[in-house]
Amino acid sequence: MQTRRRDFWPAATLAVLLAALNGCGRAEHVASDAAARRSAAKKPADASELALANMVSAASAGKSFGDVALKFDLRDRPVVGEPVDIDVAIIPAQDLDSVSATFQPGDGLEVTQGGKTPAVSHPPVGVPITHTLTIVPQRDGVFYVSAVVVADSAAQSVSRSFSIPLIAGAGTAVFTTPETPARGAGTPAAQGH
Repeated sequence: MQTRRRDFWPAATLAVLLAALNGCGRAEHVASDAAARRSAAKKPADASELALANMVSAASAGKSFGDVALKFDLRDRPVVGEPVDIDVAIIPAQDLDSVSATFQPGDGLEVTQGGKTPAVSHPPVGVPITHTLTIVPQRDGVFYVSAVVVADSAAQSVSRSFSIPLIAGAGTAVFTTPETPARGAGTPAAQGH
């Protein structure tokens, strides 16, 4: 009889352990199924929200009227002499008959592609109108691309100005000319005759 009792305990322990492991597996499946149902019930991300996720608002000149917004994203860090793409989104905030934009480079920049958007008729409110602008920095420095967005509605035609800042190369550089000594340089000593 003692032999049977000794064999019973390891077998019983193994049975309890297997039952517990089987129960844990089912609990995990129930939990993962519930999580899957919750995520499926969530509204899928709006394509316009995804497009704007990495963009920042361009600085607006003057008071914001809320009829149109402009956002942008630099694809790469600007390097002197190399083209860089700027993704732009024009977002109508009210019903418009048409909208278009023109981009002007500041001193030290060159626009090589995308200087003007085509006019878009009756753009949907809140849906971004995307455009790509290619610029080439001519030297190190802090620069601005000016954007003028023309928004026409039944009531009026307005133009809004925005600025897109960017830093090329090392940013602001200190240049010296032969007439102006560099900072810290002393006045040349007078030479004796």
